[in-house]
Amino acid sequence: MEPTLRGPRIELRCGSCTYLNSWTKDAWVLGREVRCQFCNEYIDTSESTFKEGESVVYVPTILKKTPIHRWDLVVIDSQEDQQKEPGQIKRVVGLPGESVAIRDGRLWIDGTEILPSPEGFMQQAILVSSWSKDSGKLNLSEFISLMRFPINNQLAINAHDSHQLLPVRDIGIAFRMAKSIPSWNIHASLLHGKKSLPIEISCYENDAQLFVGPSEGKSPETRWIRDWNPVWINMIVLGKELILLDEKKVRASIKLGQLDEGLGWGDLSMVELEGLVDQCLVYRGLHLRGVRDTPEQEFARGEGWIVLGDNVSISEDSRFWDPPRVPNAKIRGLLKQRPTLMEGLIRQLPTLRGSASGTSL
Repeated sequence: MEPTLRGPRIELRCGSCTYLNSWTKDAWVLGREVRCQFCNEYIDTSESTFKEGESVVYVPTILKKTPIHRWDLVVIDSQEDQQKEPGQIKRVVGLPGESVAIRDGRLWIDGTEILPSPEGFMQQAILVSSWSKDSGKLNLSEFISLMRFPINNQLAINAHDSHQLLPVRDIGIAFRMAKSIPSWNIHASLLHGKKSLPIEISCYENDAQLFVGPSEGKSPETRWIRDWNPVWINMIVLGKELILLDEKKVRASIKLGQLDEGLGWGDLSMVELEGLVDQCLVYRGLHLRGVRDTPEQEFARGEGWIVLGDNVSISEDSRFWDPPRVPNAKIRGLLKQRPTLMEGLIRQLPTLRGSASGTSL
């Protein structure tokens, strides 16, 4: 379930940039060359270390009393039916009686494209890149200008990943406020294809305004957020909607016009109070793929649950199993959602010189 959960891993520190690289054990091939996830330099693999995965606590479930919903994480029996095995953790995407399909990175249920809620999106978000003021290498605007565009479905924790890289359709960016102040202003752009959509968040005396546009076929739009004092500011593009969240909940949303394929972030500026932000995270949603990296796969209606792993490129899940559905009797329990919207991303931050690079919520 990488990177949502932290399983057994191989760790190597880069001699060039000093970052501690962390790869999933399942994706590690002894003796093969690897590059640093952060500076792309080759790393000596002779001093790799093994780290046990995090312990997972789940709530045993009685289906009549503890309903399972789409996007929940469940612990299921291993496919070998060995009850003493620790089990497997997967994300529920299809419910009993539904026809399920993977198409172009998204989930389709009974012929309709399905998106997670904004809160659900944050629970399964995958960190693409991060910046900290303490790193001393680039300022925030420089970091954004060097970001990969468009953002694709690469997952750097797979040391020898060879799956096809494709533009993702759901992305996000988060800013952590260096201190609590009542008035500030942030400008950025949503890049799509060869176009750019201006975005502004302006706050005066804790009343904020989200401004987007104009976009093709749509006039500029604004939304107000009253009495707002965020620690984290999140902007996500989910479907054809820009959604503004903080560390707790959704604060505003604006429907977008037609977006060309290929999304990213750019043109960042702090119009007021340079140094307002001390940490920035760029992330994406899950980009689903069929068995062996095929673009599509379908699952017929039936009893039981369709489950997938978040590490799409290497996960063994319903895409491979025969039969693909997990019966009720094999579901051991249900994992609780993370307590804050930011915790899952914070846990994915890289480690520099042996200590976490900004981990406070």
